[in-house]
Amino acid sequence: MTNYIRMGIYKVTRGSYEEFVDQARQRMAPFHRDSPGFVSYSLTDVGDGRFVSVSTWETREQAEAATSMTAEWIRSANLADSVALEENLIGEMTTLAATNRRAV
Repeated sequence: MTNYIRMGIYKVTRGSYEEFVDQARQRMAPFHRDSPGFVSYSLTDVGDGRFVSVSTWETREQAEAATSMTAEWIRSANLADSVALEENLIGEMTTLAATNRRAV
């Protein structure tokens, strides 16, 4: 099965990564979970006030739609002054190995 990744690279401009994670866990994760084609969503702190948001989708169109959905959520959650999108990437995922256990 082919999946598609939407990857956003962000810079924290106010507050902290942990504060953003709390907001995303409470509000963005459920929003993604209820979206058609959603597979998974994760955040990774990469240091220097930057983090990577990765969401996995069943189709490229759904991954592309996640870009505007995420931007709208950031605005509606009043986080537009807290994080800045540095780069947005969408691509087909090639899985080379996996386990049967759940990631979350």
